[in-house]
Amino acid sequence: MTSVSSFPVLSFYVGVILLQLGFVIREVGAVRISDTKRIIIRHFVNLLISGVVNCSLGYVLAFSDGGVAEKFIGKTIYYPNKFWDYVFGLQWIIATITSSIVAGAVAERCRLIAYFIYTVFITGFIHPVVRHWTLNKRGCGAVHVMGGIAALMGAMMIGPRTGRFEPSLKKDFNDRCHSVPIAVSGGILLLIGFVGFIWGCRKAFGVYHYGQSTEVFLTNPFVSSFVAAITSLLINRYFGKKWSLFVAINGALTGMIAISAGNDFFEPYAAAAIGLNAAIVYRAYSVLLVRFGIDDPLDVVSVHFGGGSWGLIAVAFFHRSKGLLHTWNSQSALILGWQMIGMIAIAVWTAVLSGIMFGILRFFGILRVRDEVCDEVQNEGFANPVYELGDIETEDLETVDSTVDGEDLPKAHKYGQHSVGDVHL
Repeated sequence: MTSVSSFPVLSFYVGVILLQLGFVIREVGAVRISDTKRIIIRHFVNLLISGVVNCSLGYVLAFSDGGVAEKFIGKTIYYPNKFWDYVFGLQWIIATITSSIVAGAVAERCRLIAYFIYTVFITGFIHPVVRHWTLNKRGCGAVHVMGGIAALMGAMMIGPRTGRFEPSLKKDFNDRCHSVPIAVSGGILLLIGFVGFIWGCRKAFGVYHYGQSTEVFLTNPFVSSFVAAITSLLINRYFGKKWSLFVAINGALTGMIAISAGNDFFEPYAAAAIGLNAAIVYRAYSVLLVRFGIDDPLDVVSVHFGGGSWGLIAVAFFHRSKGLLHTWNSQSALILGWQMIGMIAIAVWTAVLSGIMFGILRFFGILRVRDEVCDEVQNEGFANPVYELGDIETEDLETVDSTVDGEDLPKAHKYGQHSVGDVHL
């Protein structure tokens, strides 16, 4: 590890801490309140399991033979002199992100024992092998494409939440989130964490040094993220007939993930274009999953796989000196080809291995929580609301009259249920 200033290193550590907090808070706010206890437990244990498994086995598979893509997997049991600094400062945390991504896709219905098992397998084997193939330390392919595909296989194998795709219960599931402020706060923490992560990887760990100014480097993630958020908001308003905070946050995350693949190589206008397309990709995957009956409560497949896959492809088009839009020659076409091959290889490897893993867990009946158990969790006393809605007399509800642009809106009850995170105007 090269000698570097302390600020980028601090930025990296703060970034990865905020990422972990963001995953927990966003998931807690976006699902039923009864699932809070399991979410906190599994994310905490994820850090412990990933640390032990990835440091002892994952590092060997990813880096022991030099960590170069010309070999399929590392086999030599060898650790560098600064092993602890490197692994505990970077690779261990990156490995935990992959299993955290999967957790969002199987939220509300995955057993804790299944979560612990797939965490070991993903952080100890699937991710390290992919990491051995890749060069981008920010993980657009090795983390987000890999994590998104694993999340997709998990969601397919575990099945949808009971009643998720029954027309009569559609509104109930749209209103399942119990706290908009908590979920949005988690999304904001993820965005801030990604900025620190990207900046820290560049300086503290020597990812790229191509002479791009710090101002441009730090501007690109914000440009891509903001454009993706606004575009997602407008797309959802046009097709979904409502404004949605969650869609805006997910769009921003997709744009941030997409730009991370080649942030050093992009100009600000390219960052805007990447963010615009990231929003479209996110929307397309989100709609397709619903059409195919795949239940992804937090849209992690659309965000991570969509953002990661588009980011890998975007490098081939928007690279400021070698991209197709700048040079249009055989070398730029070759870059596009290799990016596509790499993405497909990661997707196939992850789909096959995680599909087998989740299939075995499902076969032995230890993947999915029984529906009656989900209902019993509410009675454990950990995350119950202060007041039961049924105990509040209807005549005691406070009501308010609201107007927008001079038009009266329906009366809103203080404790009433509305479409969470959405504003109908």
